[in-house]
Amino acid sequence: MQSQPRLLIVEDEPILALELKEDLHDAGFLVVEVVADADKVLSAFLKHRPDLVLMDIKLYGFRDGIDSAVQIRGFYATPIIFLSSYPEADVKDRLLRTAPYLYLEKPYDLARLKEAVLRLLPGASS
Repeated sequence: MQSQPRLLIVEDEPILALELKEDLHDAGFLVVEVVADADKVLSAFLKHRPDLVLMDIKLYGFRDGIDSAVQIRGFYATPIIFLSSYPEADVKDRLLRTAPYLYLEKPYDLARLKEAVLRLLPGASS
């Protein structure tokens, strides 16, 4: 694995996406792309082959983040961290189709997010 983990951010709120990108960059991670539309997630994933995906649930398009994660999981075992304002209990049945996964409720805590990324990418250092 590369020393600087490559992350794909999937987030439909532009201000939050920018904040997340800047926070992760400052924490030593490389954000390869930010995607807001569920219909573009798989192509961005295939283009960059990130080490980890940060996925919001509510997205633009006909699908949501869980559908996009299921699509990725059909081919790859790339770790996924869901960041959402939905309580996990409300979507847990659907999230289980993407297992294993981590779930953090918004607003996110940068220290917890960084810890989660490093836990899922054991060889990474930031």
